[in-house]
Parts: sequence; structure tokens; C-alpha cells
Amino acid sequence: MPYKPSKKSQKEVEEAELNITSLMDAFTIILVFLIKQYGTSAVDIDSTFYRPPSALSRLTVDRIMALQISERAPGVIMYRIGDALNNKTERKANGRYPQLRADLKSEKALVDAVLTDEKLKGAINIVGDRDITYQTVVDVMTEASVAGFYKLKLVAQPPDE
Repeated sequence: MPYKPSKKSQKEVEEAELNITSLMDAFTIILVFLIKQYGTSAVDIDSTFYRPPSALSRLTVDRIMALQISERAPGVIMYRIGDALNNKTERKANGRYPQLRADLKSEKALVDAVLTDEKLKGAINIVGDRDITYQTVVDVMTEASVAGFYKLKLVAQPPDE
């Protein structure tokens, strides 16, 4: 003989709700992180060889090592790392600048040994001449990241008034 279902075992079904509190917490953390990544301080640039492009944004730039690049001919760049002398290198067939990468790797070891602030390790300011091609900027950024600089900032000067 079959049993009838008990009325006690029937439970009320609650309506499902969307709780976005944890999502808002995550977005707040991401927003704070992104805001901390930007700043507005001056970078010393050798103006005899490098003329950076102009920009209207006013963000702080960390006082870290600067890589200044200027394109002298297609595939030939002049670069200066920090206070070192200007160097000249040529792009290889694979689109790489091996001399630039080697110089950046040796400078990174020195910079990381001196820096005490962990958030500045692996950071570099890239200052490109206003006449440099986009492909050269991409190639230089690639060389910097391969050399261990994974926090890259592109620097521009305020527009002439």
C-alpha cells in the first residue's frame, strides 16, 4: 500500500537573490590597485638627443631608471639607460635588439640590488623620441620585458603652449 506524502516534509522554496556585495568588494580592490599604478613626477631627459612626444595627461612618474630611445634610421636606434652613455644598436632580422637586451639585463641586476622598495623592482620609464615608429616602441618594450622589466611606463612631455 503506497504512503501519502507527509505535509511536514514539504519545505517552502526560497526565492533566489543576486548578492553583488562580494563583486563590489573585488571591483573596489581593483580600482584602488589601478589608481596606485599611476603618478605624476618629473623624469630627467637628455634633451640634446631625445624629444619626447607631448601629452595632456598629468600623471606621476616614479623616480626609477629611464630608458631613452631615438630612431636614427629604419632599424637603427640610439638609446641611453639611466645615466650611461648613449649606445647605438641595429635591429636584427628577427626584430630583436640583442645589445639593448644585454645592457638592460646588466642594469637590472644593479638596480634591483640597490632598490629597497619592492614595488619599484622591475620598473622602467621608457622615453621615446617623438619621431620614433610604433614598431620600434613595441620592439623596445619587448626587449625590456625579456630583460626582466615588467613594469613599463611610457613618458611624454607636456605640450608646448
